[in-house]
Amino acid sequence: MPVFATSDGTKLYYEDTGTGPALVFCHGLNSSHLAIKDFIDEFRGEYRCICYDQRGHACSERTGRHLNVRTLGRDLRELLGFLGVEKACAIGHSMGAATLFSYVNQFGCAPFGKIVAVDMTPYMRNDGWRGGIGCGSWTDEDFHQDLDRIFDDVGGAAWQISSRLMNPALAKTPPELVGTLSAAFGAGVDPLVFAAFWYSLFRTDQRGAIGKIDVPFQYIQPETPLYGDETIAFYREHLRGPFRLETGFPGTTHTILQERPREVAARVKPFLRGEV
Repeated sequence: MPVFATSDGTKLYYEDTGTGPALVFCHGLNSSHLAIKDFIDEFRGEYRCICYDQRGHACSERTGRHLNVRTLGRDLRELLGFLGVEKACAIGHSMGAATLFSYVNQFGCAPFGKIVAVDMTPYMRNDGWRGGIGCGSWTDEDFHQDLDRIFDDVGGAAWQISSRLMNPALAKTPPELVGTLSAAFGAGVDPLVFAAFWYSLFRTDQRGAIGKIDVPFQYIQPETPLYGDETIAFYREHLRGPFRLETGFPGTTHTILQERPREVAARVKPFLRGEV
């Protein structure tokens, strides 16, 4: 199993396959390279596909160290250095997009030639703006309740967040099935990792990173998004490079890369090639 050790000794699983321009995939919170495998597979044969599991997730080490957004940016930089990647395009979903913003904030926009962000804001809190989670509706009290649930019942917390924020259709689930589904949502999720990154995502304001992005930026918005018009307006106003918004994915939610991998890839590929 291919792994590399970060500067703090944390072992991260990665895959580096294929030839062509380098394309890096960054998955979201409580996800993995396996969760978005069908999406990644759409690019194989045309790109050098680099994917990995972020610290604390899936095949990477379940560490209790440096579980914050700043370190995610550093991990990505160290992985690219380890693999000798000097130029790449990057796709980040949710926390994976936060990883890219963290990289840019700390190290600048190089080596990224193009950036794709999937349903993510540079700042999740709704404290004076409404570009945060829940299309501006999620309060600090909601966030604190999330943390309490994570430590009491990680599966129940994942279910609550998913059914109230990510996929409202889940709220119609028959009560007798909720317990089983909550357990499934919590399978393999480390409460410490979940809580630490949930906290770090809420407290980390990366709006300053957006003004440092001077390359083409594509934003993928599902039909039922976590982030709404204020987030998109912020990107339009502050990005220094070209901005392209992709909408029109019927029936999709925050997990759009799992729901419609082929359809999303069909929009991303022309952008990466410079055709749109």
